Amino acid sequence: MARSAARSVLTSPSRLVLTGTAITLSVAFLVATLVLTDSMRGRAARDIAEAFAGTDAVVQGVELGEPGGGPGDPVRSVQQALDTGITERVAAVDGVLGAAAQWVGFAKLVVDGSSVGAGTASDVGRTWVSDPGLSPFRLASGRAPSEVGEIVVDRSLATAADVAPGDVVQVLTATGMHDATITGVATFASADAAPLQRTVLLPDAAAAPWLDTVAPTEVLVDVAEGADRAEVLGRVAALSDGDVVDGAAYVRTAQGAATSPLEFLNVFLLAFAVVAVVIGVTIIFNTFGLIVARRRRESGLLRAIGAERRQVVGGVVVEAALVGTLATLVGLVCGVAGVGALRWVVGLTGISLLTGPTIVTPASIGIAATVGIGATILAAWIPARRAGATPPIEALRESAAEPRRVPPARTASGFVLAVLAIAGGAVAVVGSTPAWLVLVIGIVPAIVLCGPAIVTATARWSSPLARRAAGVGGVIAAGNLGTSPRRSASTGLALTLGTAIVTLFAIFASSLASGVGTDVRDGLQADMVVTSATPDVSTIDPTLADRIEALPDVGAVAAVTKAEGVVAGAAEAIGGIDPAALPTMFDLDPIAGDLADLTGGGVAVVGDDPARLGDVVSIEFERSTLEAPVVAVVARSTGGFEAPVHFVDRATLDAAAGSQLDALVLVDLADGAGRDAEDDVRALVRDVPGSFLETRAEHVANSGSSVAAFGNFIDGMLILASLIALLGVANTTALAINERRGEIGLLRAVGTTRPELRRIVRLETGLLSFVAAVIGVAVAAGFGWALIDVTGGSEIPSVIMPWSRIALTLVVAVAAGVAAAAWPAFRVSRVPVLELVSRDR
Repeated sequence: MARSAARSVLTSPSRLVLTGTAITLSVAFLVATLVLTDSMRGRAARDIAEAFAGTDAVVQGVELGEPGGGPGDPVRSVQQALDTGITERVAAVDGVLGAAAQWVGFAKLVVDGSSVGAGTASDVGRTWVSDPGLSPFRLASGRAPSEVGEIVVDRSLATAADVAPGDVVQVLTATGMHDATITGVATFASADAAPLQRTVLLPDAAAAPWLDTVAPTEVLVDVAEGADRAEVLGRVAALSDGDVVDGAAYVRTAQGAATSPLEFLNVFLLAFAVVAVVIGVTIIFNTFGLIVARRRRESGLLRAIGAERRQVVGGVVVEAALVGTLATLVGLVCGVAGVGALRWVVGLTGISLLTGPTIVTPASIGIAATVGIGATILAAWIPARRAGATPPIEALRESAAEPRRVPPARTASGFVLAVLAIAGGAVAVVGSTPAWLVLVIGIVPAIVLCGPAIVTATARWSSPLARRAAGVGGVIAAGNLGTSPRRSASTGLALTLGTAIVTLFAIFASSLASGVGTDVRDGLQADMVVTSATPDVSTIDPTLADRIEALPDVGAVAAVTKAEGVVAGAAEAIGGIDPAALPTMFDLDPIAGDLADLTGGGVAVVGDDPARLGDVVSIEFERSTLEAPVVAVVARSTGGFEAPVHFVDRATLDAAAGSQLDALVLVDLADGAGRDAEDDVRALVRDVPGSFLETRAEHVANSGSSVAAFGNFIDGMLILASLIALLGVANTTALAINERRGEIGLLRAVGTTRPELRRIVRLETGLLSFVAAVIGVAVAAGFGWALIDVTGGSEIPSVIMPWSRIALTLVVAVAAGVAAAAWPAFRVSRVPVLELVSRDR
């Protein structure tokens, strides 16, 4: 049986080529995702471990509350400030060989008036650690900074900016723009940069005037060789209220923080890989189902001459294993080779990825290989068991066609599951109880069970329309669907899954983009808005607002700042506003209280509960804790993923959290101001790095643009998954045509021309693709609406159906299905009539 299976693969390779391609693409996608993930994590882990190899412990401020941050954002946390003399006291502890203070803040390099660096990597300013045993950075060229105005940049940043020691640049920090001279270029251990960071290194003397901090962020500790580390760290801990973190634990935390912004990306990639594998499994099932059906007579002969049932089943499984193994091996090679392409595609969305060599682990290869080979064998096993269970006499009959009649029990079971799924979604929406959404998953097996009945009904109902549209050929195409309803249903299932996933993500992306931009669309009244060059990170020079306000045709200016604070145990962004100027340019929609009372030290809360007036809110910052009453409740915030839900007066925020760069600057032009006034503001903003000017219409349109950018990446991944589904349509169509060669020969014999024959095949596939796509869209629309309505929260307040996108998906699905069937239709139309009639396979 093994030899027979191998001979079958070798003698008829063409029918398994597309199946193997589907497996190859699925495995390649999966292994590329796993290798990319391992490469990023491995590079970050290696670099951080090497950089802090000489650090035995770190003294840092106590973390206040739980870390915050949305998907794809760096983990936001607030740590209590250390006291100013902590470094000297730690250095004097018995058993401590060395202690080095490090101040950390925001610093963005500016060269020739343009800020350097884009994407999701952070711009970080650190003080240079002179102790070589404790410094995570190593000088690659030049010298260390020694006085205010001198800096060292990491090698990646130097390469991107094309700068070298001796060049004069500028640095934007929390206290504004500063002139600087580059004295050296450094590496993070042996890496060009710290993971997902662009680093500017400053002398200690610049910590206060540039980073606006006096106390160090952390103190790196080197324990003397031979000393009892536990005892030494215990003595260090007794000196301060800060946390003393063992070096190994500090490294592990840093490694996790370095890759946390990419975890959501890994989840998306793995989700798409799983979708591709599921679609591939469907294709394999369809292919071997047709192969087994075609070999009924062969299986019957084998059983008749003494082959056991397990041998017949084993022969099909061995054949599947051979195809799966070969395709998986090709997929593994293509996946490892395609990691760079996947990294490039992700980079097009503006997501910064960790660079470095590709790391291929045995675990990644093992998982992908197991999935590829295992999924192929599992998908082929079900039709193989069906072949083995067929009695020899029945298998030897001339007619071995699939029965047209669909068992009523199967359809009834699917209908019950569909009703339960719809009921679960309805209950979840009405009661806002996400647990009921579990029942919605039942719609997938419901489609599988009801698929043949749906195909049969479609064939019957579409026949009159097909006759009017395409004559007798249309009737034949519609009838062919009902001839083998199970096969037609399983063929369309792959396309249904692909269409459903595309539609689901389109609904999610449009709803999320709308939710992010709702506050902006409803509240923005200013003529122009200056935004940060890096989304959701404040990068606007705080002096810019005053310079804009000084222009002759500017009526009013209002700046918005943000700082990290802890409210009710969770880190979040706290907004600082001018309560007099902001309401004239952005309507926060107050529903209780008065924003003017913010000047007295009050807090405004975004929400819908007026009863919160008078509540005392405690906001913990790095340097102090603000206890303030709620003086206003507003219905909306200023927009964006990191839109604050608590606002205080700007002066209050500066006093509590230190100087902050501006996140937004809203500009109202004077009455009667013309185009020249807008040009003056635009020219001023253009000369200030870290800022970007938009008109009101542009700012409204760009709200949620980051969602759209990531949506392009999602589209690319889904195109790959859909391509695998279309391979299934082409493969199953080719096998189905091969199975109906005698029927097709009779059509040719009675006068059907080659173009008419190709049209029949295309009509049949187009009709099946349309039904499959409609089902996929309907399922995605229902499930997406229920899921977003129940779990969307404040980020997605309403469900937005992108009807134009959905219509385009339907058109593309049908067109692609027809295109996938074009080649099999062309091939069979070129076969001579006598050969079609005479050949049994």
